[in-house]
Amino acid sequence: MWPVTRYQGGEPAILCARSGGAGPGGTAQRDARALRRRPMTGSGWHDHSFLGRLSRSARETVLQLGRVQTVQPNRPLMRQGEPGAAVYVLLDGRVGVERIVENGALSLLGIRHAGDLVGEMAVINDDVRTATVTTLDRCAVSVIQARPFMTCLTRHPEAMLALSRMTGDRLTQANVYRADAAGYEVDVRLARALLYQAGRSPEREGGRPVVRLRQKQLAMLIGAQEGTVQKALKGPTLRDLVHCGRGRVALLDPPGLADLADMPLPLQLCPPRR
Repeated sequence: MWPVTRYQGGEPAILCARSGGAGPGGTAQRDARALRRRPMTGSGWHDHSFLGRLSRSARETVLQLGRVQTVQPNRPLMRQGEPGAAVYVLLDGRVGVERIVENGALSLLGIRHAGDLVGEMAVINDDVRTATVTTLDRCAVSVIQARPFMTCLTRHPEAMLALSRMTGDRLTQANVYRADAAGYEVDVRLARALLYQAGRSPEREGGRPVVRLRQKQLAMLIGAQEGTVQKALKGPTLRDLVHCGRGRVALLDPPGLADLADMPLPLQLCPPRR
């Protein structure tokens, strides 16, 4: 059963009979409501995501290739070392990309958000997975098998270009994290990472942006020790800018955090113009 993609006011609703269909209380209907709640750009997706870089017709072409599945939190979509048989388009929720390095340590390479594509490198290179991808939230994903995905890239240059730009963005962000680790103290690196994550997935609690990551995950993301991150979040530099809860950090003063981070405030966090 193929998924059906509908656009209502520029916002995508992904429905699939396999996931509960459009009936009252169906899983897919809940996924569609979650998609409509998420702040979006004019295309319906964040403009730095894979889907956000595609035109409406190209987006529909890509989504029609896959089957929508709902995956509960803390479940692996793929494991490091496995053959790459499919790619996953993230429709809702977030996933963490983790890699076990040669000495056995676990490294968090990044967080992927709605509209992003994961698993493409193993498919393109016809190789094994280089990382494990695990759901951080309850996710809706479109699973596209390797052969139709590669055919789509061949026949639709727009999709190939979007993939190339997405890959370039990820390389740039990885370089930023590496440069930050060499050039900034932990509190500044935290501020920069929090703003980036909040800008990609601008969830709100009490009107404030919230980043739903544990302190251990934040530490892995910026290449610091967990204890150092705990001290920084409670220290004098950050204590008035953020508030730490269980598994989340609320941004109390995004402009102040941007000043500390030495970076512009992400557009998604700017107050609406009147």
